[in-house]
Amino acid sequence: MSQPRAHDGRSEENPAGVLYARRLMPAGRVLVVILVSLLVWTVLYAPTMKRAAEASPLGARRTVSLAFLRPIAAVTDWIGLNELAGSIERVVGRDQGRPGGAFVPPPEDIPLTPKGDDDPRGNGGNGDGATAEADSIRAPTTDRKLRVAIVGDSLAAGLGYFAERVFLPRLVRVSPQGRISTGLARPDYFNWPYTMRRIVERFDPDLVIVMLGENDHQSLQTVHGDREAQIGTSEWPPTYRERVLRMMQIATSKGAKVVWAGLPISANFQIREHARRQNEIFGFAASITNDVAYFDAWERFREPRAGYTAYFREGRRVILIREGDGLHFNAIGYTILAREIAKLAVEEFGLSPRTFQTAI
Repeated sequence: MSQPRAHDGRSEENPAGVLYARRLMPAGRVLVVILVSLLVWTVLYAPTMKRAAEASPLGARRTVSLAFLRPIAAVTDWIGLNELAGSIERVVGRDQGRPGGAFVPPPEDIPLTPKGDDDPRGNGGNGDGATAEADSIRAPTTDRKLRVAIVGDSLAAGLGYFAERVFLPRLVRVSPQGRISTGLARPDYFNWPYTMRRIVERFDPDLVIVMLGENDHQSLQTVHGDREAQIGTSEWPPTYRERVLRMMQIATSKGAKVVWAGLPISANFQIREHARRQNEIFGFAASITNDVAYFDAWERFREPRAGYTAYFREGRRVILIREGDGLHFNAIGYTILAREIAKLAVEEFGLSPRTFQTAI
């Protein structure tokens, strides 16, 4: 006769006792794992965070952030861990230059136009059988393509990428030169007049498209980091206007035409009024500068009652054109933006319509 089994208080059919009997990680060890993970992440992404801090407005927060991040970023660059971080981002399908999900491709190196390829402007026709005026954009050929430079901040970066799909590559060479987190307010962080002069000297563009200003909602600094005009004061608008005029003068200094695209209306109410005033400065500066036309992106992409909308009506179609951050455009939005700017260049500067496609 079999003996009854002794019970130890745990049911063999219920593994809960086994589960509760497992040894859990002590709280102290969990804390150590978390701290180590944060440290590794900080070391990997220190250069990215340092660039963001450098572009931020002056103040105690920026000073403390840079004091903490600069030595770490230097070590990261020296070891080469920044390349590892970039590889990780690409593997998981992310881009370190995409704030709020916006598409922000990196700029290309400033191309050098070979000698002998710099046709004089206004060479007698726009490629459609009509005689061009003296101040028209030259007619491109497959051997001597039209040179288009697209400069500015992250808005220009997206525009430059998708403009290469709008302008026909057999007739147009597009050079995307958008730089994330840049503008005219902080030449101590990124000096656009200097860079614009290099673009003009090296690439010798026929058409320059400028789109920037989203990062200029702050006080204006000199190239040495000294404050020149406090935001919100009467000194800010005229100082900013002088910087815009200087950019236009440099861009047109060798005969290029310029389309300056204003800021589009944003979903962020806090920056709308300032952006609207920036657009007034852009438009005024374009009106008093030869060879510069202003593209009113605010008016073109607002909703009928003058508010923000993420959609655009194209015939009978209603198309989503903006990113979720309420500022940047998505792929089709940038494509439409590039097409509308090209159409303005046809009207203002005699750009040949055969240099770009209008279909979306």
